[in-house]
Amino acid sequence: MSPIICAAIRDLRLLEFDYDGLRRVVAPYCHGFTPHGEVLRAVQVRGESHSRGMGFGKLWKLSKMLNLRPTTEPFVPDDPHYNPDDSAMVTIHCRASR
Repeated sequence: MSPIICAAIRDLRLLEFDYDGLRRVVAPYCHGFTPHGEVLRAVQVRGESHSRGMGFGKLWKLSKMLNLRPTTEPFVPDDPHYNPDDSAMVTIHCRASR
């Protein structure tokens, strides 16, 4: 479990990390485990993307994150598709309230 991620969710602060060789900036919503490992549900708001997939919630594998760090930049959790009882996760460690 990542205390950095849970603190960012609790404090509504963006996170930065490298993923698949690209810099990502995300709004974190939910952190836990799927049957395939530890994940973060987050919306990418800035940075680079191979697919240009920004503005919607995606699952990010913690095992692929490098240089994870919180920012001081706040965010408003406004993803209309966010479900605090994320069905992709079998265990939820921390989550943003709706």
